[in-house]
Amino acid sequence: MQIHPETILSSRDLEVRDGAGERRKLSLRQIEVFRAVMLSGSINGASKMLHVSQPSLSRVVRRTEDVLGFKLFERTGGRLVPTNEAGVLLTLVGRVYRQLDELGEAVDRLTKGDGGLFRLGCTGSPGRCLVPRAVAQMRTALPQLNFQVDVLLIDQIIDYLLFQRGECVVSVFPVRHPLVTCKPIIKGSIVALVPEKHGLAKKKEVTVRELAREPLISFEPNTPHGAMVSRLFEKERLTARVDFLVRHIETAIGLVANGVGIALVDEFSAAEPWRLPISIVRVKNSPPLSLHLSWSKDIVRSQFFKRFEASLMRSLDRKI
Repeated sequence: MQIHPETILSSRDLEVRDGAGERRKLSLRQIEVFRAVMLSGSINGASKMLHVSQPSLSRVVRRTEDVLGFKLFERTGGRLVPTNEAGVLLTLVGRVYRQLDELGEAVDRLTKGDGGLFRLGCTGSPGRCLVPRAVAQMRTALPQLNFQVDVLLIDQIIDYLLFQRGECVVSVFPVRHPLVTCKPIIKGSIVALVPEKHGLAKKKEVTVRELAREPLISFEPNTPHGAMVSRLFEKERLTARVDFLVRHIETAIGLVANGVGIALVDEFSAAEPWRLPISIVRVKNSPPLSLHLSWSKDIVRSQFFKRFEASLMRSLDRKI
């Protein structure tokens, strides 16, 4: 990474003193022009290097000599010959430029996440497909960045964010706390995971009445998923036949794959195809739900957080 000196140096970075101890400061432009003349060997060469007219550079050189109080170049036979003082000054300038190169390399490492760690959390549903998809995109762009992805239960999210154990959390349901920013990023719905050999597996959409006759795999009633399923049936004035209660989406998927029942899940859980004997069927009149990105209001969002959010949004552009 090349960093132009004018973006880094201040007017205090290179100073000389006269015999009385008075500081004489060189401007950024003067340092740059002096170095270019020394490296190219002439005003003409420096002009080509810096893409500036020769008269302009000559004026800068003369002004630099006035500030320093000594000659940098002798004009002999139409040529500029550096003085001994110019040689000493070039050594000092070279030291500054080497430090700039080191700074540039350090900035590069920070930008690429070399040795850094980006830690984030997610609930089980987005943690199955969408978050891994976004992390994979980031990893391609930042192969030196390390990741830690923590799968959380709903009741763990607020402490996770407020104690800054991770920078953000992706969840299907909103996080409500005065010190947490919660941003909905895409809308979704409930889908039914149906065993491939089941009679409903070939349908594009099932009704709640049809589902009420089937053994269901659902989440505990005190969880957001469980409450969502309850509301779905209450709206139709029906009672769900829940034969299997689970806490994790992977458990529900495994039970469906083994043909024991139908699972009602958010569609974000099924965003990535799997090689299992399962069909994904839409549920008619499903209540709306959203995917959310949450973070503590006390943190300054890092560049990796912002890149993760962009990667997550790109991953959502793919068909869910």
